[in-house]
Amino acid sequence: MPRPISRGSGSSWPPDVTDRPARSDGATLPVQHTERITMKNDTLNALIVRHGENLLHRSGWPETVGVTQVAPDEVPGWLSVCGVLSADELLTLTTRLCQTEMGGRAHLLTASAQRLAGTPARLHLYPAQSYPRPEALPDCTCISLPYAREWLTKNECDDLLAFLKDFTDRVCEIVRQDAHRLAAAMVPSARPRLMEKRFGDWRLVADEYDHENWLDSEDGALLDQVLDGVLVRDARFCPVLLTLVNESREEIEAAGVMTDLLRFPGEPVRRWFDRRVLRDVLNEVRNTDPIGD
Repeated sequence: MPRPISRGSGSSWPPDVTDRPARSDGATLPVQHTERITMKNDTLNALIVRHGENLLHRSGWPETVGVTQVAPDEVPGWLSVCGVLSADELLTLTTRLCQTEMGGRAHLLTASAQRLAGTPARLHLYPAQSYPRPEALPDCTCISLPYAREWLTKNECDDLLAFLKDFTDRVCEIVRQDAHRLAAAMVPSARPRLMEKRFGDWRLVADEYDHENWLDSEDGALLDQVLDGVLVRDARFCPVLLTLVNESREEIEAAGVMTDLLRFPGEPVRRWFDRRVLRDVLNEVRNTDPIGD
């Protein structure tokens, strides 16, 4: 499976480089550039929304139905489902979802949806309008079937709505749980060191780094690759800081960041290493110190 193209940050000093890298003897090296740059990134949010919509659409919900985040800063991974289905779309959906239902309930649900087919009835899903946000995830999505009582009994209508609501609740709960795995894959692990190579007085180090990725909602195919990589294949999606250290000077000479990069368990460094970032790092050293040691 192809992986997302990693987008190197270039040869400029990476933002938020405030920690002092360790020397080989355990001491620390001075960091000359400590400017902090605040950046806004929505990769995690884009992954969460994409995951929720993928689960819905693969289950048979039409493309007109989507999800929205409830409060991403407070409860990342909480979604509400929104959209409108015509009576004919409702019949198609109910028939599809009932394929996994056992017993007579599937027949009753399908029969109810069939009686609505061709009528102006519409199924509405929308976020709960409450402040503060609902305390429970199932309360974040509202579902209604206005005017359906003209063709269905109250019990038939309630049963059909409960069946559909239960399905959306299960999808939202799956996304909520998977959001924790996605977030964990995007931040440094307990053992961030990925590579260390020495060339005379030079040391090249690659570490997982607390930095932003740059995928957004427009990168649909790449988001799908990340979701498959992290949730199915246990991949990491944390940016990597590449640092070139001159140990004779006890200085970091250059650094760059590899972003939008999937790393799978057990694969060699060469499979994920972005040589464009390495070239940028080396060019920075040449440009800032053309004479060299």
